[in-house]
Amino acid sequence: MAVVAASASASTPQGVAERRGIPAATFVEDVEAYLRQAGLDVNSALAFLQERLQQYKIVEMKLLAQQRDLQAKLPDIEKCLDIVAALQAKKALGEVFPVSEKPNYLLLHFLS
Repeated sequence: MAVVAASASASTPQGVAERRGIPAATFVEDVEAYLRQAGLDVNSALAFLQERLQQYKIVEMKLLAQQRDLQAKLPDIEKCLDIVAALQAKKALGEVFPVSEKPNYLLLHFLS
């Protein structure tokens, strides 16, 4: 199967970039010419393409999970940005901030 992968990846255009270790899919217009050029039979080419499809599906699932995680964090990030904007506005007005017993290093960072 490694020979199939090497010969099939060698037939991809030079300008096609790899993302996450998986080469971009190329459109095969003439299947017979593609098989001749790659030196593959139908069964091995189909097996290789099925394997590549599974790789694409795994990458898609990972990206969708990452997107869900980032969207879940978005409300907290927006709250933090609102707090920072409010603190910066108070600092610009010269308002005094209450000091707690324990120093809040994040707050001190924005005040300095």
